[in-house]
Amino acid sequence: MAGDYYQTLGVSRTADAAEIKKAYRKLARKFHPDVNPGNESAEQKFKEIQEAYAVLSDADRRTQYDTFGTVEGDPTAGFDPFRRARGRAGGGAGAGGFTVDFDGVGGFQDLGDIFGQFFGGARPGRARRAPRRGEDHELAVEVSFEDAVRGTTVSLPVQRQMQCAACGGAGQQSRSSCASCHGAGVVISTERMRVKIPEGVTDGTRVRVGGKGAEGVLGGSPGDLFVRVKVRPHPFFEREGDDIRTTVPVTFPEAYLGGEIEVGTVHGPVRAKVPAGTSSGRTFRLRGKGVRNTRTRAYGDHLYTVEIVVPRVVSPVGEESARRVADLYQGNPRDGLPRSL
Repeated sequence: MAGDYYQTLGVSRTADAAEIKKAYRKLARKFHPDVNPGNESAEQKFKEIQEAYAVLSDADRRTQYDTFGTVEGDPTAGFDPFRRARGRAGGGAGAGGFTVDFDGVGGFQDLGDIFGQFFGGARPGRARRAPRRGEDHELAVEVSFEDAVRGTTVSLPVQRQMQCAACGGAGQQSRSSCASCHGAGVVISTERMRVKIPEGVTDGTRVRVGGKGAEGVLGGSPGDLFVRVKVRPHPFFEREGDDIRTTVPVTFPEAYLGGEIEVGTVHGPVRAKVPAGTSSGRTFRLRGKGVRNTRTRAYGDHLYTVEIVVPRVVSPVGEESARRVADLYQGNPRDGLPRSL
């Protein structure tokens, strides 16, 4: 299975231990057999990732790999080659040469011990590590404009890494690989989780669900789940912060004479007055009829812009009325506009 271990993990040859561990955990989670049931190529990739990490995570074996391009014996065995090596003169190295003898193999019983270092198992001969908090997970959900304004509850399938109950996270049972977790020490649990989306969330908001991320290590607290909300736009209501904007058509008589019209808001219809002599494009404000702020809990405003609609039907009566209206203008309404650059 040997190959370029750095390429397998997707890291450079100068990557430090933290970068190697981060890349390994990401790939192992992606190609874990529980996530890809029945996928032989994913299972093979999973083994290659474990082999690469078994070498690159150990300083001595990594040095040997960087120097000679290979590691003697089983790359996943948990021994330290240079520490256990015994030099002797002569042999296959030629007169005065030096040969390294890699007998006396010990250490990992199987690949599960590699995962066990992260999820509860301990390498033989080494002290157990301190408890560590589990990783945070993030999911995305799309909701309607209405649900974002009013709040809702969504049901999401959430995958969580859990310590294998069959082997206690060790990855092995009776010196053989654990059948439940395939030697990984962890299992992937999928559950449907109901997540409350609060009233007034905006597009891109991250909703935190405490304790629903990855399970902690060695008794550490679990990570959190973050749900990123995408809001579908609405054909009529447009949101600006906590304010709502709409365009409301009115007739010429309503704009000229004034009157009362119905304005639709996210909270329902509201009766509003149009002052006499209102021009098309004028904007009015309905206070407190916008969206509730998720932090201050205060409501924004509703701003509606009036648009005068001209009748499509042209008739002699309409033409006469238009001429009479034209006589009411005291000048050209376009006076004062720039005529060019």
